[in-house]
Amino acid sequence: MTVRTTALAGLATLAAAIGVSAPARAQSCVGVEQRVNLQTSALTTAIAGAITTTEAGLIAQEVAERARLLSAVKVLTAQSAAGSDQIANGFRASSQALATTVVTQDQRQAVALATHRYGSIGYDPCGSNTKAQALYTAMTGSTAVRQQIVTPVRAQPGRYADPKDWVADVTSGEAPDGAALYGGDPDAASKFINAIVGPPDPQPRNTGSTATNDLDRLEKTGRDSYRSMTAVVLADIAADYRPDGPIAKTRALSGHWQGSDGGAAWAAGVSGQHDRGIIQDAVRMEAANLALLAHQIKRGMRTEATAAALLLAMVNARISNTVPSPRRGSPTPASFQTP
Repeated sequence: MTVRTTALAGLATLAAAIGVSAPARAQSCVGVEQRVNLQTSALTTAIAGAITTTEAGLIAQEVAERARLLSAVKVLTAQSAAGSDQIANGFRASSQALATTVVTQDQRQAVALATHRYGSIGYDPCGSNTKAQALYTAMTGSTAVRQQIVTPVRAQPGRYADPKDWVADVTSGEAPDGAALYGGDPDAASKFINAIVGPPDPQPRNTGSTATNDLDRLEKTGRDSYRSMTAVVLADIAADYRPDGPIAKTRALSGHWQGSDGGAAWAAGVSGQHDRGIIQDAVRMEAANLALLAHQIKRGMRTEATAAALLLAMVNARISNTVPSPRRGSPTPASFQTP
């Protein structure tokens, strides 16, 4: 009873299950399996095709996306490389431009420095050289000018002449004075020197005595010594003070740096020059100073020669202590006579 009841309950449950599920009922029909298999096969084929199509599309999409990604990476890499090259090229170009600028600036500064250095040649070098050359020419030409001034003097060493020509020279016209030596007129200087030196010695009379003749020559030699020295010294002074003589050229050379403005033009001329130009001007000044010193030494020697001639005349007058007789020459000047 119990088993039967249990079986009936199971059948009822199975019937209820079959009644609820329609496919379960269809599976119990004839031909259902074949149709199911066909549908399943068609579904499988459709699903497989869809999967294949989808897979192919995904693969194609992936390939395309990969290509795009690679292209983008290549473009990015190219842009990055181009940017780096541009930056590097920019730095290189700027460095080259900076180096070129620095080199050009250094060259310009070197050229400017060289121009300033070697363009600084002192204050008017051509003018100073011309004046220095003029001074040299005047100093070397003084000997010839001095000889020209001394030549017209009547009393010449070792010569005899008639004193009347000297007297005519002195008495004719205005008497010259010492200013003639500094006036620059050689003729006036010659006349003054001729008057100072005195008349020439007349030809002594022939006494027939050898001792007397020797004494006459000795006395004339003594007179000629200090008279010729006096003439040469005075003529040398006149030669120095001629218009184109050493004194005038010395003043012109000194005025090149000093001038009437006290040297303001020279100071302005060298204020902006390089040390080289100032040193060159200093050398020119020192050379001019040496030339002036040499001329000063010459004037000192001239003074000493004058003093020596005066001393010689005084000694000669002191030793003789007598007025020479007319037969032995001209009278001794009053300045040389012993009181």
